[in-house]
Amino acid sequence: TNIKGHKMSTSKRKIRRKPIRISFEEFRQAGQGPVDCGCAGGEGAMTLAGHMIRQTEALAPAEVLDDLLIRDPDAPVHGVWHHVMVGGLLLVCLRNTGYEISDDLIDEVLYRGGVMPGGACGFMGACGALVSASSAYAVLLGSTPVATEAREKLLALSARMQEKLAQIGGSRCCKKSSYVALETAVSYTHLTLPTK
Repeated sequence: TNIKGHKMSTSKRKIRRKPIRISFEEFRQAGQGPVDCGCAGGEGAMTLAGHMIRQTEALAPAEVLDDLLIRDPDAPVHGVWHHVMVGGLLLVCLRNTGYEISDDLIDEVLYRGGVMPGGACGFMGACGALVSASSAYAVLLGSTPVATEAREKLLALSARMQEKLAQIGGSRCCKKSSYVALETAVSYTHLTLPTK
């Protein structure tokens, strides 16, 4: 799924995807902190996820996720790093297509994902990868608890993602959840965001 479906007011330019510059194993060896593959903790993985997100010039967030999960054998399939990766990728890829998205907005989404507890999918009924995508959409809309239209759109996206993940079924799979979140959020933003 590609985010660049909107007309851009800026001139067309070729954006070359940069390869990931650091692997999970290199991150471990550099002593930057543990990469946690479980549901608890994982600050090292969260830091690495934020670092990788900022490097990409990709237009399609699922391609970046492929780079991480398929091409890097040390990338954890499960864990709280998905809680920051999904929303961050959505915003960075939208910015790469011409949307004006500041580093502050990206930082806010990374923060929101970082406070989502591991295992929330089974303990609270809210998957962290889906909440990450919703957080990205929330900052794009400027949604708050007292907003009306923005909040309604945000809740509609959340409901679509939750329903799709529930229909697929099965136990925890952060990788599966991340792809569901990205696919659903990309198609939903095409319908609801102003074109560029």
